[in-house]
Parts: sequence; structure tokens; C-alpha cells
Amino acid sequence: MPKLKYQAGFSLLELVITIVILAIAAGFTSQAWGWWISKTRHRVILENYYTLFAFARWTAASREKLVTVCPLSEKGRCLDDWQLPVSVFLDSDNDKTPDGGQILKQLTVDLGSYRMRSRTAGRGYFQFNSKGMTHGAMGSLLLCPQDPKNGMMSYMPVNIAGRFRVEHDEDGDGIIRLAWGSKLNC
Repeated sequence: MPKLKYQAGFSLLELVITIVILAIAAGFTSQAWGWWISKTRHRVILENYYTLFAFARWTAASREKLVTVCPLSEKGRCLDDWQLPVSVFLDSDNDKTPDGGQILKQLTVDLGSYRMRSRTAGRGYFQFNSKGMTHGAMGSLLLCPQDPKNGMMSYMPVNIAGRFRVEHDEDGDGIIRLAWGSKLNC
């Protein structure tokens, strides 16, 4: 009995079906990839600010000096524009400028499709005293997505003890409801 010899390769129909399946999978993957990138960028922004505020608090307590956190103008004075790089510096004389012009740490974050606002009653800065607690009034930051459909809003308060925490707009309605009844929106 003669043995049948099979030819190697794919038929045109098999090749077309494979390409169609790969195209559909790529479509789903690209949508998920965009969501994943946005979520990762959001998390990185929050982690960077958390680290910056923890450093400022630790520096104030360990050096037992007043420390200020704020974006600086070209002249080295605090501004309320949180799209700019944010600086941490010793501020012994409480004039909102770095002592001796020395910045201890500066954070430049690519906010991408987000914008950062402060809720500091127009001050635009945060301060920590020699015990690591807030000096003067407390405040918070609000991270707002430029397109609410493609990002999550987050609220970042610094409490009187100097601790930084984060709350999110979990339901995606563009409003964060605080425990005491206040509502925040971008």
C-alpha cells in the first residue's frame, strides 16, 4: 500500500482566519493597554507626591526645622501653580523661600492627561514644623483628569499630624464625598 505524502503549510482559508482572530485580539488588547497606561500613570503620580511629602515631614522632624513644600517661581518664591516642579526646602525664617537658596528635593512629574490643584486657601504651600506636624493651616491637593472618562480624580489631604493620604472618586461620577459631607469636584 502506497504511503500518502502530506504537504506542509497553511491553506489560504486557514491564514485568513488566523489573521482575523489576531486582529480582533489586538483590538481588545489596545483598549486594555490604554486603560492600563492611564491607571499606571495615575498611581505613579500619587506615589511620587506621597514620597515627597514623607521626605518633607521626615526632614522637618529629623533636622528639627521648619520645612516648606511648594512650586517655586523663577525668583525662588512659593507659587500656587502645581503644574510646575515642586520643591522641598528648609525655611527657618518662614519667608517661603529656600534657606541659602538650597532646595533639598525637587519633584518634576509628568502629569500627562492630569492637572494638579491645591486646596490651601490660596497659599499654595505646605509646611511641616520641627515635630513633623503641619505648621499653620492644613491643606490638600486634587489630581484631576482632563478627560473624566479616561482617568480617576484623587484627593490628597495632609492632616494636622503631617500625614499624607489619598482618596479616590471610586464611582467615577467626578465627585469625591468626604466623611463630613463636603463634596469635591474638579
